[in-house]
Amino acid sequence: MMLQSLPVSARYAAIVIDADTGRVIHETEAAQRWYPASLTKVMTLYMTFQALESGHIGLNDKLSVSRHASMQPSSKLGLRYGQNISVENAIMAVTTRSANDAAVVLAETLGGSEANFASLMTQQARRLGMSSSSFQNASGLPDEGQISSARDLAILSSALIRDFPQYYPYFSATEFRYKGRVLPNTNRILKSYPDADGLKTGFTCGSGYNLIASAKRNGHRLIGVLLGAHSSAERFEQMGNLLDIGFERSSAPGINVTQLRDDSYSPPPFQLSSNRCAGSAMQMGADTGSSQHEAIRIKPREKHYAAAVRHAAGWSVMLGSAGRKIDADVNLRQARNVLGPMAKAGQPQIVRHKIKGGQIWRTQWTGLQPADATMFCKRLRAKNRECTVLPGRS
Repeated sequence: MMLQSLPVSARYAAIVIDADTGRVIHETEAAQRWYPASLTKVMTLYMTFQALESGHIGLNDKLSVSRHASMQPSSKLGLRYGQNISVENAIMAVTTRSANDAAVVLAETLGGSEANFASLMTQQARRLGMSSSSFQNASGLPDEGQISSARDLAILSSALIRDFPQYYPYFSATEFRYKGRVLPNTNRILKSYPDADGLKTGFTCGSGYNLIASAKRNGHRLIGVLLGAHSSAERFEQMGNLLDIGFERSSAPGINVTQLRDDSYSPPPFQLSSNRCAGSAMQMGADTGSSQHEAIRIKPREKHYAAAVRHAAGWSVMLGSAGRKIDADVNLRQARNVLGPMAKAGQPQIVRHKIKGGQIWRTQWTGLQPADATMFCKRLRAKNRECTVLPGRS
């Protein structure tokens, strides 16, 4: 008998923080261990910037390409054994092209060997408070010991922008000119989100499509991390949604990112166990059975929806959306538990909305007095739960 696998809900990890204060604005499974893929290179560059500041290396120094570095798989710059490359060009190759060969050149220069440099990366991670992270290489190529989390990567990105603002513009470069070639930056968030000015993409079969992004609006900087998207387009679209959430709730209270504790020591999920990833999956001990996944829908941009809720009687609050009704039911039940006696006011609802490619279920509370709506969200946000107040008609 042939069994057809049923779709499962999308699993991903995400976080948005205030870059200046470290306050968590939004998070989903942010402490869950995950394969970082090429987001690893943010740590490689953090340590490169440290070496520049200490005077250990200079931007114009010429670095020799080892046989090991030249043999790195794509993505790569195509460096040849015995060739020289400047520190600055190696940095640009990493930030714009995610070049594995350039990352290894930097690692071997600073650590003597890539393995030793990886050990130094893990030590640096501990000093920064990245308690879930361990590194085995400088590039993020698949290794079951190469582990991080959305929380840890947000801590790292915040530290890089804080400690080395003079080097952060390397992440904003839209192209890299090298040996007569003009190589565009592969990080499309720089073009798809108006306020974004960095940071880094990553992909392996184990990790899925990852992205760290930072955006600045009216002097206010946010950092977003998304791990586990199922396509490149999905990560950029949903990162835009994450940053929108962040700017909309920029004044909401929240805990510091360093206070997000590990709630699970389970191994990272293997995101893309499809045919093209089966070999990699087996190497890392993952289930290679074909799986179908719902798309990540963090916050679909349906402008008409907020307007429709506002025209309901009284004030309303939006409590989030889910790809399955069962998840919306859980969200509503948890909100009730947090609200306690306050939940007697207004009318809770779970509403189905059709969107391109499927449907989502939104949890909302309507018919509230203004003071009730405000107190609802104050109570829910204090527990780090999603809540948006929507005024009624005046």
